[in-house]
Amino acid sequence: MKTRTRRITLIVGLTVVAMLVTATVVIWTRLNSSRASGLNEKLEVAAQGFVAAFNTGDIAAAAAHTDAEQIATKVLARTKTGMTAKAKYEVRLGTVPLIQDRMMTVKLAADVSWTLPSGSRWNYQTTFIMNRDNGHWRLHWSPTVLHPLLGVDEALTFLPKASDGVLRDRDGEPIPKDTGDYAKAVIPGVRTALTENGGAGWQVAAVDPSGRVVNSLVEESTEGTKPFTLTLDKSVQAAAQGALDAVQKQAAIVALDVASGEILAIAENRSAQEVGPVALSLFFEPGSTFKMVTAAAAMQQNSLIAETQVECPGKVTIGTRQIPNDGGFELGKVPLRKAFAQSCNTTFGKLAADLPGDALPKTALGFGLGADFAIAGISTNTAKVPSAQDVAAKVENGIGQGKVQVTPFGMALAAATVAAGGKTPTPKLIREIPTIKNTDLPGLAPNVATALGSMMRDVVTSGTATALAPFGQVHGKTGTAQFGDGSRAHGWFVGYQRNMAFAVLIVDGGSSKAAVDVTRNFLSAL
Repeated sequence: MKTRTRRITLIVGLTVVAMLVTATVVIWTRLNSSRASGLNEKLEVAAQGFVAAFNTGDIAAAAAHTDAEQIATKVLARTKTGMTAKAKYEVRLGTVPLIQDRMMTVKLAADVSWTLPSGSRWNYQTTFIMNRDNGHWRLHWSPTVLHPLLGVDEALTFLPKASDGVLRDRDGEPIPKDTGDYAKAVIPGVRTALTENGGAGWQVAAVDPSGRVVNSLVEESTEGTKPFTLTLDKSVQAAAQGALDAVQKQAAIVALDVASGEILAIAENRSAQEVGPVALSLFFEPGSTFKMVTAAAAMQQNSLIAETQVECPGKVTIGTRQIPNDGGFELGKVPLRKAFAQSCNTTFGKLAADLPGDALPKTALGFGLGADFAIAGISTNTAKVPSAQDVAAKVENGIGQGKVQVTPFGMALAAATVAAGGKTPTPKLIREIPTIKNTDLPGLAPNVATALGSMMRDVVTSGTATALAPFGQVHGKTGTAQFGDGSRAHGWFVGYQRNMAFAVLIVDGGSSKAAVDVTRNFLSAL
């Protein structure tokens, strides 16, 4: 009796003219006209789901198609980051027999093809082992699913193969090919940018969880020796990383040079590195740090100044929303600068309620929040600041809750805008590759930036961040940003010291105190 077979082809990342969107395309090629059994169809869905989800970056969904979800998640996430978003992953699976009820395991030859960031194609074969459990097919997890030579906990990463000297630091010193733990959040992307701009050959390597290269799997050499300069400052990067390493919660620091926009540090602790680009592109509620924007909007729209008298009751009902201050403190009638320094929610909720619905997004863009950049070596987001027409939404957004979300990168840019007198600097990570601004940057009126800078100084000298007073001319704003059901909060400190602007985020840190403590450690190491 002939065994009926069928061929499974998964093609991921191809553009299909007949489709209206770019998506994962799966083609099942039947070798005969017999209808597949239900078991075959379930296997096909499981295999399809894994490949499609991994290619689109949905690591949780890809891991859910395996039989070791937690272990697979970490390796898949590291591979997706290491190979970069520009890499395309394709798989063609081998012949599958018609599955009988007693078959619990099916081995499939998998022809894998990557389109690498360099444009080169890399082809090899591995094996998919599909196991059936309670009627559900799952891919048996092993790193060999990704490549047959990967060992336990090893992942794939794309790296340039360059001589020392192709990449230099801001002082002109060569950055070695093996940077260890240095700037792990950005080095893979920087290496890719070098390859794309003629500065290096490349290799795909197996790396362990620390990022150490265990084995070079494929490589291509080049004679290119065009030099590139990484803008990171070694001392600032080291201080930022050192301040984060002891933090248990996810934590990140981004620092910028105010005058040039050059990125001085992008640091994340291990907890943050395990979940994704916390420093650069994941969104979080800003909490009271967003009062910088609300204050600027009130100054521009309603002609307030730092000395304008405002009410700061312990709690206030605005529309349907009751707003309390932290701990219920009240100040009475005080200058705007004092309400800002003490982070008076009731004051800023009322200011936001009196603004037009589009005032906050327009003002936020003046800080660079909502701007879009194409920065060589990294992928970034700044903020999502929607318009709000009803009073409750205005109030929530005005105190950095509601639907407003930002990134540490975006908030460092906002602080830099204030420090630069209202002009938003254009961020850059590799000096020789210009940043593309996809958004006009209107900046802030100079008088508004000056007033904000003075108010941010008060936060440190007499407000919610006096722990930073010993570190010279530090200006800033604290933020305790509730999220979820409101019982938990992120901790923020956003500010600048002389010509360095920065943002510090402790995810689920409980309050701004966690961020102020990390900021103190960061500044004390400089």
